[in-house]
Amino acid sequence: MVWHWLSAAAMVVVAVLHSTGGAQLVLEPMLAKGNPLPEMAIAPALLRFCWHALSLLMLFSALVVAWPATPRILVIAAGAVWIGMAIADIVTSRFEHPGWIPMGIAGALALIGAFR
Repeated sequence: MVWHWLSAAAMVVVAVLHSTGGAQLVLEPMLAKGNPLPEMAIAPALLRFCWHALSLLMLFSALVVAWPATPRILVIAAGAVWIGMAIADIVTSRFEHPGWIPMGIAGALALIGAFR
């Protein structure tokens, strides 16, 4: 169970960094550059919503992994999703975005816990 708690803690850290630091360092500057989004009034608000909704889903996956009664298959799925996100981050950023490291760690810890 300690692996699950470590995984959940890593997921919470990623979610908090994503929602706070990521929003300040990536989202807000992107939106400030003359609105490169489609010319729809809702686009900036929708992007902010999606950004923070992803952070909430990260927190939810931490809860799923840490919850003692979670079926093993769901913990495996959560771990696989986090590893998949890490791989997607590597591919899309070509190792420039460091988020793949804690995402990969969180996923690996969940899988270790699921198979112990």
